[in-house]
Amino acid sequence: MFNKNLRIREFENLMLKDYTASKIKLYFAIEYPEDGFDEYEDNTTPTNLNPKTIRGYVHSVSPEQLIYKQYGLSNIGALEIIVDEKYYNWFKIANKIEIADVDYRVMREGNAKSNVIAKRVFKMVRIVLVRND
Repeated sequence: MFNKNLRIREFENLMLKDYTASKIKLYFAIEYPEDGFDEYEDNTTPTNLNPKTIRGYVHSVSPEQLIYKQYGLSNIGALEIIVDEKYYNWFKIANKIEIADVDYRVMREGNAKSNVIAKRVFKMVRIVLVRND
């Protein structure tokens, strides 16, 4: 008989192996007011905190795949990441994502084209990131 829980554990173990997983650094930020702080203006400066390092499956996405899969994303240097579902909110609130010493953009409410986060089977999340130029 098919054991669903065993299959999920085997898939997760494969995703966390050294030869398939890459290190992903997530930077969160805290905002400090500038010298001449005015409560009616937005003059705060975000400062990155120490990064949280997670592991996930990372591979590059060609521009053709971006055009056909996600309309509006046509930048070169995009990555697709598959990680555990527990990191879903981390990617939403991260200020910066760094993979192999390259910075990538994160999701913002006004810029939905820069990042796509979708939940997948086996309690995994698929994230498409665009290079931060």
